[in-house]
Formats: sequence, structure tokens, C-alpha cells
Amino acid sequence: MTRTDLAAFDRAWDRFSGWLAKNSPADHAALRPPATAQEIAALEARLGFPLHPELRALLERHNGVAELRPTHGPFQFQAGAFLPLGHRLNSTERIAEEHAMLVEFGEDNLDSELWEEDELNGHAHQWVTFAHPNDGGVAFVDHRPGPTYGHVYEMGIGSGEIEGTEWATGLGELFDRLADALEAGTPFLYYLPGFHEDPTGQRFVEWTVRVGAGAG
Repeated sequence: MTRTDLAAFDRAWDRFSGWLAKNSPADHAALRPPATAQEIAALEARLGFPLHPELRALLERHNGVAELRPTHGPFQFQAGAFLPLGHRLNSTERIAEEHAMLVEFGEDNLDSELWEEDELNGHAHQWVTFAHPNDGGVAFVDHRPGPTYGHVYEMGIGSGEIEGTEWATGLGELFDRLADALEAGTPFLYYLPGFHEDPTGQRFVEWTVRVGAGAG
């Protein structure tokens, strides 16, 4: 990936996070400080391969979002669940933990002979998650060399869904499209942006599935 490509990612993230800062400051405040070089190096050592440059750039800005607080309210209405389906950005530690589970998932798929290696589910060991919802699903960047390298997918594994939905061809494109949707109030794929307001008056980004539309 060239410096120009990473500059496009930077612009996309700045648009997205800038919108959060202005319109949903509680969500923006949930972003954690950058991952250190040591944390990123340790993650790559556990993965066994280098991070896609856009995912590395994201972690160099924010090492995920704040941990969930004990609450009696809905998970998705806590600050930081600002991606579709209530996904929250992962820390380096969570990425490593989820990768170990994906390796096991991939081994189970291999044993079942359900998918060929060139199919998405046939190389789960090369997925690297960047966000998670509250149902055991994953949002990940495909790290398999080839035409889908860097593509972003969502899969609701915890809910029994094993068909991936492509969200974008890269994280830069994803955050650009999310910013478009947030700024204009228009859908991103199946998801329509809006807000949830808690009893204190704080607003959090909420994406609702459009009636009649499917989701991954």
C-alpha cells in the first residue's frame, strides 16, 4: 500500500471521527489512546503475519474503544458502539484473542470440508478482526494475499450466521462510506444511522436495519 493510499485512509478516518466529535461526543470520548509500537509488534507476532497497513494505521490512532461498564441498559447504547450492528473497535489484545478463536473456527471448517481455501470461510486463519458486537459476531479485514486482501467483512458467527457480508474493499472506503451516511442521514448498506439518547441526555450513534433488508 502506498503513502497515497494511507493518506486516503487518514482523510476517511478524520471525516468519520470528526463527525463523532461534533455530533456524538460521548462516542468519540470512548476512543482509546494509540496502540504502542510494542503492542502492535506483539500482535503481529501472535498473528504470524503483518497487519494490513490500514488496520495498523487505525491502531496507531486508537487502540480500540473503552471497555464496557456494568449496566442494566442495552449493550449497544453504551458509548463506543458506533459502528453498524453495535460493533465496537477492538484493542490489540482483543484482536489476538479473537484470532485464536478464528483459527479454531477455520480448522473446524477444514475438517468438515465445507469450503475450499479460496472461499472466504476457507481461510478464517487469515481474518483479522477490528470490531465486535454483543452477539459473538466479528467484523474483520481479510489478510489472505490476492484480490480480497484488505477487504472488510462482517459475519454473525455467534448468532449462527456463517455467510460473510462485504462492508467495503478496505477500511478507508468503509469509514468514508460511514461518514457519507452519517453526514447525509442516508443508509450504509442495510443500516440507517440515527441516535439513541440516554436519560442523562447523552446521544449515541445507533444504526437500525432497514425494514425489508437483510443483514449479515
